[in-house]
Amino acid sequence: MTRRSFVTVCCVLLVAASPLAQSKGEKAGSDPISGTWTGELRRQGDDRGTPVTMELKFDGKSDVTGTFTGLPNPGDVKKGTFDPKSGAVKLQLGKQGDDTVLLVLDGTLAKGTMAGKFSGEESGEFKITKKH
Repeated sequence: MTRRSFVTVCCVLLVAASPLAQSKGEKAGSDPISGTWTGELRRQGDDRGTPVTMELKFDGKSDVTGTFTGLPNPGDVKKGTFDPKSGAVKLQLGKQGDDTVLLVLDGTLAKGTMAGKFSGEESGEFKITKKH
């Protein structure tokens, strides 16, 4: 194979690989859940919210896993679901190392913000935004 043929083959392979890499990147970037979220939980009757940070991971189908900090104890998502079509999100939260669900966040996701109500040991509203 001559040098010119080799260079031509390499260029063709690079040009062909570029759209494939971009489509994979767009698909990964279209995951609206995975990442860092910050915001607050506001208990009923409380003027001040409790800051919270969550690290969430979406499996691409319906399951959401993750961890959180900012509440009295760090914890994790015991069970989480997300419906990409409706934007419905439900996260059951509890202390790390304990299977007990202490709070359930039930809301919707739109334009990088999750908002809704929470219930369990306490109740109120939440609003968290995805960091970019």
